[in-house]
Amino acid sequence: MASTSGNAEARSQVLLTTSTQETKELVLAKDRLLAKGLDLAKDRLLALPQEESEKYTGSRELVLRENVSLDAYLKYRERDPDLSVLIYLDNGTIKAYELPTFPHSRVSATIKVSMGAWNRADLVYGDDVTLILGANSSKEPDSWVRPKYRIRPGPGAPAANNLGAAYPTMIIEVGHSQSLLDLHRKVALYFSPRTTIQIVLLVKIFKPKGNNTITLIVAKYVRTSQTPLIPKQVISFGTATPHQSTINYITNTMGVPQNCFIGFGRRDPVTGNNYPACNMANIGLYLMNIPANELFDGDSTVRPFTQAINQGFNLDLYEIQEAIHLRIANQRLRHIIQEATQLTIEKQELENNISIADN
Repeated sequence: MASTSGNAEARSQVLLTTSTQETKELVLAKDRLLAKGLDLAKDRLLALPQEESEKYTGSRELVLRENVSLDAYLKYRERDPDLSVLIYLDNGTIKAYELPTFPHSRVSATIKVSMGAWNRADLVYGDDVTLILGANSSKEPDSWVRPKYRIRPGPGAPAANNLGAAYPTMIIEVGHSQSLLDLHRKVALYFSPRTTIQIVLLVKIFKPKGNNTITLIVAKYVRTSQTPLIPKQVISFGTATPHQSTINYITNTMGVPQNCFIGFGRRDPVTGNNYPACNMANIGLYLMNIPANELFDGDSTVRPFTQAINQGFNLDLYEIQEAIHLRIANQRLRHIIQEATQLTIEKQELENNISIADN
């Protein structure tokens, strides 16, 4: 009997080992397929800003896999947190939407540094944390802000992750490859009934024009607004006028009232005058206010607010424009150097060929 029992345990162990091995091989096979999809997505996303004009307002997201559970996605992100393409889980579908490019990361970093200079004592800042946004949705925002002492959810209450962390109060998303449509749609995920996120700030970087001017759009969404999925404020703060298709999308599709969409290339609906350019720091029109009540939601330690906190944070959009323009200037300089180098090489080759012919 002992021998029979031992054989049964041995067979059970073999079956368990085989099953575990098959599961690991299946996971590896799926990861390889997803990795191949990520490589293809990277090539496609790299080409998008060059191929599509500013008037394009459709989606640029690429579907990588469907019918994926939240648990499977979270485990995948734990195994491979550093990807060449930014992805997220949208109602069971893994989508690629952006590349972690220099302009993309520089904008979110500029915002965090500016906010940190205003208040580091009461706020914490971070990047790329995986947030649970719904029963089958998850995303890593470009950057996030949270009160240092925001109360953690109680037992059984929805939390930002499986460790029970509190949600950020503010999300920062920057779009370089992704379209304005893609950015706008993500707000519904961040403001889902599960989360306690209060503010979403979107920045869209359009393709630079031939004269090195660029269209830049920022949109602020606030959960406590009567219409949280419509931006409370949209500002054009670049050096190029937004394309008419972009204006139409913001006012007609996003539903932003004319008086809430201001900035360069726009007219004051009351006076009919053009708004001034965003060409220096501290222009009132280009200071986007981040409200204190929503920013410090869930943290009673900072109340009553000091006068400085009560006014909220004024984000100077000129700082963001300058950061992006510096990158454009550097890219242009590198392009000129590359062209000059190529001309020098071609000239040298021509001179060598002439010398050979003379001999």
